[in-house]
Amino acid sequence: MSCPPRTTRDGFTVAGARLLNESLTRRLVPVVDRIRDLHTRFGGRPYRVVVVRTRSAGAHRGRGPEVLISELEILPTPLVVDLSSLSEVLTPVGINEQGLIRVEQISGRYTEDLLLGTDPQGDAPPPNEATYWEIEFFRPDGQPAVRRRFQLSAAPMYQAYRFGWSVTLTSSVENRARSGGLRG
Repeated sequence: MSCPPRTTRDGFTVAGARLLNESLTRRLVPVVDRIRDLHTRFGGRPYRVVVVRTRSAGAHRGRGPEVLISELEILPTPLVVDLSSLSEVLTPVGINEQGLIRVEQISGRYTEDLLLGTDPQGDAPPPNEATYWEIEFFRPDGQPAVRRRFQLSAAPMYQAYRFGWSVTLTSSVENRARSGGLRG
């Protein structure tokens, strides 16, 4: 196994995209992903984490009916750290969950752009499109479960020695229907 080419300055290695992409931590991501998948296989992660992209019929988000553009399930299933910070709040339109959660152990094979919902050039979605995260905890009886909608509350954090990403999400006002249909 050869070491990747590196640049040094004052006797120290200068980080760069090529060096980091060819590093041992990057090469171990597929191995770590296989180990993480065991958590799902053994029943320890009974939920789905999906990045959803939608488009509104109007010129801006929320204007007109919403249509589904894409769903990308994050695999292997990442670790949803804690939902206890979510609380139910009574609003004029009903009860909504509010709060922050963390999702960790997101595979290092994903890019920051994908997690942010931007295109590969870093451009944000058009004004009539939305990207959000959705977490669905499965019910033991097999019936459709609540699909909780979240928005990123901070930039994704890549943790090389943890072989992946972590994100902090804040709950959104309107979840999708249990069937997966959009409301609107």
